[in-house]
Amino acid sequence: MRIAPDGSPVDLYRRLPARQSEAELLHDLLPAGGAVLDLGCGAGRLAEPLAALGHPVTGVDNEPAMLAGLDRATGVCAEITALDLPDRFDAVLAMSHLVNTADDEFVAAVLATARRHVTDSGFVVVERHAPGWVHSCADSDHERDGVRYRLTVHSRDQGQLTATIRYEFDGNAAEQRFSARDVPDDRLADLAAAAGLRAVGALNPAETLVRLEPAQSPSRAARMVR
Repeated sequence: MRIAPDGSPVDLYRRLPARQSEAELLHDLLPAGGAVLDLGCGAGRLAEPLAALGHPVTGVDNEPAMLAGLDRATGVCAEITALDLPDRFDAVLAMSHLVNTADDEFVAAVLATARRHVTDSGFVVVERHAPGWVHSCADSDHERDGVRYRLTVHSRDQGQLTATIRYEFDGNAAEQRFSARDVPDDRLADLAAAAGLRAVGALNPAETLVRLEPAQSPSRAARMVR
């Protein structure tokens, strides 16, 4: 089984359904034909439906086997933190809970990359775990889209969670250990401000998708708008 550098099983992500509802939500926010940069695009579950809706999409991932699943979107094999493309985009996406990673330097670098590549009139969307999830989640076992997910929590210390997720699908099994940190509104606002962005507000009822915009001036305070 092919495993990406972050521990994600490639074959799993290539069989999961497209994130069509999120693609349609973003499509409504974008100008017609607006260009999109999808950081950590994986197998293109969001990049491909966005491209099908008429947006030029560039998907970035550090695993070539993930990018092999792209068809309409353009793939770039690179580390997110080192990315420096000549183009600027109407929207930059940092999905898959990249901002929940326990490595603060990585999170800061991801947001800096997003700011570096978004137009001054564009926006950034980050995906986070629901606020408080890191503190409240427990061992679980459920099935969705033909995949069984088993979450085992190992420790919770100073707001940081360490856990393992086991995937079972198509007669295969894979385990991915991860650490995550909660990113409530105030922390996200601070992280955004440090990258030259301002937190505008959540895009969905679960508050897992949050829109950021380039800060217009240092005096304009970052804030969350309900």
